[in-house]
Amino acid sequence: MPNVQNIRTAARNILFVAAATFALIFIAAATAAARNRGGDTLRILAIGNSFSDDAMEYLPALLDNLGVENVSLARLFVPGCSLERHMRMYRDDEAAYQYYRSEAGRNRWVRAAHAVSLREALRDGEWDIVVMQQASGFSGRYESYQPHLDSLIAVVRRAQPHARLAWHMTWAYSSGSNHAQFADYGRDRTQMYNAICGAVRQMLAEHPDTFRYLIPSGPVIESLRLSEVNNPPMDFTRDGYHMDFGAGRYALACTWYEVLIRPFTHRSMRGNTLLSTWGDMKVDTRMASYCQQAAWRAARDSHRKVFGARAVTRPARIRDAAHADVVSQDMTIQEK
Repeated sequence: MPNVQNIRTAARNILFVAAATFALIFIAAATAAARNRGGDTLRILAIGNSFSDDAMEYLPALLDNLGVENVSLARLFVPGCSLERHMRMYRDDEAAYQYYRSEAGRNRWVRAAHAVSLREALRDGEWDIVVMQQASGFSGRYESYQPHLDSLIAVVRRAQPHARLAWHMTWAYSSGSNHAQFADYGRDRTQMYNAICGAVRQMLAEHPDTFRYLIPSGPVIESLRLSEVNNPPMDFTRDGYHMDFGAGRYALACTWYEVLIRPFTHRSMRGNTLLSTWGDMKVDTRMASYCQQAAWRAARDSHRKVFGARAVTRPARIRDAAHADVVSQDMTIQEK
């Protein structure tokens, strides 16, 4: 005859296993629900200046064109802001940044009504990727990076311990630039580009495990300048150093997407049908194909820390230009 105590123990064990299984199912369902409410959104913050402003301007439009609805973007912007100035404003808790946000699914820039501080932006939710860069005139002089870079890294890690860090490698001035700091590079575009490459190599050597991503904006623009679509002496700029409102900004958006967002969406930006009527260098299908190829190639090379610029001779293929999105000066999207 079965032992009553054993039966009771077995029954309790069955109930315990059932309860535990139900709990696991409930937790899994709750986790999935949370993910559907935005837990699977990639959130990127850039701490920069007008060069990161140029680089990110077209990103929401590009996300919209590609149908990406789970990436949030933000950028802090003070013109000409160097690493040293970022840290000085942080220590003073100075609210001097223009702050732009593009929410997931909305894919439109919205400027904050008031200036913010770096502390405020770092507290604005949980960031997955935080991007840093040096001011353009100092970008080829590594001695200007330190100790401010290490201080900024420490600040970001304290505020966002789970964020991955990215470095934005900026571009040289145009061959016809009148920027005052161009004299530091002999007013030679190639000399400035080589100096930027040298500074970035030294930074990466001293921080081998710090930056998960390297955004090769400099190599992309230099490759386009070596290609038949270049417009010397402006060289893809609008004033000798800031990017042209059309092709320059578009090429950089493709680059940022390919480095930071493609690993998340598992979809390349190559073949996107975003065009632009803005700027002196309009983005038609021909220009878009050159920019896309330069961005794709530089993003691939950056994984190997290769910065060599070479002309684009085989542009990317635009698959369906009949369904293009056209960006106008007010950054609205119009179905063509």
